[in-house]
Amino acid sequence: MIAGVATAEAGGFAVREQSAYGQGSSFAGMAAPGDSISSMFWNPAAVTTVTGMTVEGNLTAIFPESELDVDPSRSTLAAFGITSSGGNVGETGIVPATYFAMPLTDEFYIGLSVTAPYGLATTSDAPWVGMFSHLEAEAVSVNATPVLGFKVNDMVSVAVGMQIEYFDVDIETALAPTAAPPRQRLEGDDVDVGLVAGVTLTPFDGTTIGIGYRSAVKHSLGGSQTFDIPVVTPIGTIPAGTYPITADLTLPETVSVGVRQRINDAFTVMGGFEWTNWSRIQTVPFEGSPAGSDLALNYDDGWFFSLGGEYKFNPNLTFRTGVGYEIAPTQDEDRSMRLPDADRIWASVGASYNWNEQLSIDFGYSHLFVDDGPVDETTAGIRYAGTAEGSVDIISFGMRYKFGG
Repeated sequence: MIAGVATAEAGGFAVREQSAYGQGSSFAGMAAPGDSISSMFWNPAAVTTVTGMTVEGNLTAIFPESELDVDPSRSTLAAFGITSSGGNVGETGIVPATYFAMPLTDEFYIGLSVTAPYGLATTSDAPWVGMFSHLEAEAVSVNATPVLGFKVNDMVSVAVGMQIEYFDVDIETALAPTAAPPRQRLEGDDVDVGLVAGVTLTPFDGTTIGIGYRSAVKHSLGGSQTFDIPVVTPIGTIPAGTYPITADLTLPETVSVGVRQRINDAFTVMGGFEWTNWSRIQTVPFEGSPAGSDLALNYDDGWFFSLGGEYKFNPNLTFRTGVGYEIAPTQDEDRSMRLPDADRIWASVGASYNWNEQLSIDFGYSHLFVDDGPVDETTAGIRYAGTAEGSVDIISFGMRYKFGG
């Protein structure tokens, strides 16, 4: 079930859309488990909340809009009559996520999540002013995380687990300013492992606090660099062809903190924040590249803050809403239309319906107000510049089934 394309809609090229339940509240307090085992993505100790075998599936559709308002005075190709912005670079993305949890004893629990925590899909229409920087970019990940949970007592639960992650990246750029340009293509993939850990605290009746940790995963990407035509460089001409390359890329660790506070039988408030160590990614060199290519990302750390509420209309129907604010890791001087990331505000609504005692259905919708961001990038002596303008709409559905307990 984990396949398809993910579109980055969190800071950097992370994908936050792992839960329809959380989507409806801008993921407020998701590290503090509620009724959905999808909280395992943020805090694996959520595995200890089930009373019987439980499975959950989520499917999210992401509709991004991002286009460059071109400044022709700072764009090299404009002097040659190429002034196009490349159109909307954002591609519709589909993000699946599945979860499983069950008790082994009154104290021990096991679980498994299969998610896509990183992804990217952008395409520019050639010819355009930044075609030497970006034509297509795609990154896809699949992450399987088995976990083991232990309920210490009614107040404390802990869990640890392993990430087994596949990551694939594919980037294409132009080699000549033509309507159907010859291309340079960089691609590579890898499988590697990391860790997860979490703790859930219930110090008072109605209060839940959760802290979750996802470790960094170091990928040694093996792949190739392909030139459709010979490329002239200061050190000589590179013949057309395919050349083996490698690249080391460490995807960042994340710490999530969530709080859920029941106000009364009907109303619950949630809040949370996330820190992601994106600053460990700076310039990524491609070893073996005959052109000495690299990818300058130069990230800062990423931060996400959210606040939400749930209202139980009746025993079967719950409404939720939430807002979030995200500080993107992208610095203005390093922004590219390959990934036009910027700070954003999240606004979300959602609902859950208990079809019966076993089956529950979740729905979430979010609109993201993305800040305008300056773009000024030079590749192979070809400069383009302007302002990236964007927004995002996200729709998510989930189903959860409890096999007893």
